Amino acid sequence: MRPSRSLKDGKIQLRAVVFDYGNVLCHPQQPSDVEIMATVCGLEVPRFQDLYWKFRMPYDRGELNGDSYWAAVAAEDGQVLDRGQVAELTALDAKSWSRPNRATIEWVEQLRRAGLGLGLLSNMPLEISRYLTAHCDWLALFDSSTFSCDVGQVKPDPAIYQICLEKLNVAAAEVLFLDDIAANVEGASALGIHGLIFDTVEQTVARVKERFEIPVPDSSKAAPGC
Repeated sequence: MRPSRSLKDGKIQLRAVVFDYGNVLCHPQQPSDVEIMATVCGLEVPRFQDLYWKFRMPYDRGELNGDSYWAAVAAEDGQVLDRGQVAELTALDAKSWSRPNRATIEWVEQLRRAGLGLGLLSNMPLEISRYLTAHCDWLALFDSSTFSCDVGQVKPDPAIYQICLEKLNVAAAEVLFLDDIAANVEGASALGIHGLIFDTVEQTVARVKERFEIPVPDSSKAAPGC
């Protein structure tokens, strides 16, 4: 397996790019998404947001399923949800993370045409990963998808990055990893993966262009981020 190498201009050549999902390949949840779920739970929005994230890591890791996750969220505030409410919340939650960022996806398509390996690495619960797999045809652009719920590990645990590398059959130094959370980027970098923060496509592309020899979108023809 050949290592990454520097070119004459000092840029690093890579064999693969790995993308996070939330806020990278898709747009963030909208305030209306949160408001509707809070209403179903019978909670004020700030309280709902606190509880939504409080139990998210065990849910992403697969320690909780949809039923037990939403039961835990509601129980923390003395609420009890019926099956209909849980089903509604599970569907609303999945849909809230299913608005694709077209600009990022077009970049993924560009990288695929160039022959780079493509990986998806996301902290994501089972219900959402299965919803997206069923409804987002563009996920087929990726050579491999590593969801935390399937492997019992979450970013930034080292094991989940290793699983992703093994699926792509590449060495850490041959990979660029893009994520919107600094701790996740740092976790990748600690293993020798080239990690960069993803904020906007335009700003991320500018940073990538400075360091790596891979195709990037033409900024003068940038796709709308929707």
